[in-house]
Amino acid sequence: MTVEEKNLSGKVAVVTGAASGIGKATATALAERGAKVVIADVAEDGGEAAAQEINAKIGSHVAIFQKTNVTKYKDYIALFQRTEREFGGVDIVFLNAGTGKGGFVSAFKDLDDENDEFMINVNTMGVIKGTKVAILHLAKRGGGVIINTASTGAFNADLDIAAYCASKHAVVGWTRSFDLLPQIANIRVNAVCPGGVATNFGAAIIDEMRDLPLFGRGEVIPLTKMETVVRAVLTCIDDESLKGETLLALPGDIVRAQPRPEQIPENVTPELIELYTSNASKNIDYYKGLLNKALDKYDNSTTEV
Repeated sequence: MTVEEKNLSGKVAVVTGAASGIGKATATALAERGAKVVIADVAEDGGEAAAQEINAKIGSHVAIFQKTNVTKYKDYIALFQRTEREFGGVDIVFLNAGTGKGGFVSAFKDLDDENDEFMINVNTMGVIKGTKVAILHLAKRGGGVIINTASTGAFNADLDIAAYCASKHAVVGWTRSFDLLPQIANIRVNAVCPGGVATNFGAAIIDEMRDLPLFGRGEVIPLTKMETVVRAVLTCIDDESLKGETLLALPGDIVRAQPRPEQIPENVTPELIELYTSNASKNIDYYKGLLNKALDKYDNSTTEV
């Protein structure tokens, strides 16, 4: 998949999970394209270091760090408000933060509410909450693009990583539900779905998988290059035809869209299709009204953090 690279001068990007790994690599690439970037992460030392490294590489003040727990609306609100104060607005949002903690070999472990909810709260609710706040700020800017990090695990089923697969299946379902958003608010939402990538992510879950009969199989699993994942993210930004799409980032430097499953025929009738088609403009107007109400409520209920 090849598209023309855009110069991002004048654009502002927020990247979560950007203290290291995919987030840091993408934030660096965005800055190299001319964008201002906000590094969002719970890791303060890593986040500050990433921002300083990008500034040194570019030779000017183009990156800042904001400590952000993506499971909390208040942190997202503070993140986007600071972005507007520092750089005037936001145009690109990469909701990349994720975790492997608690999602591996979990089906038969202790019945622990906190542990079992952690992965869904970070991987899934972090994207949902981030999208909702991002839409409000992008809408004020006149539009933009949101990219979510899912995984090839979103299209697989594996008992060893069942909870992780579930968290990423949800991200894909959420992303594909925003087909109308470009017509409502000039905002596109897409997802990147990497295969295995050599990052420090794996270190967080290695102990959870140590007792598996297939432990060590990572040595024979092909890995996706970091450059391929970054290219997939940038493609979601550059290619304005991508709306509600999921881009795979695969070994062999392959970036391609994953086709959507077909409609379940028993759930669709010609009459239902006609109903949706004939009311499309009404639906868009309805959602525009809801967005305007949400913007008014947000502006009136949030104070500068």
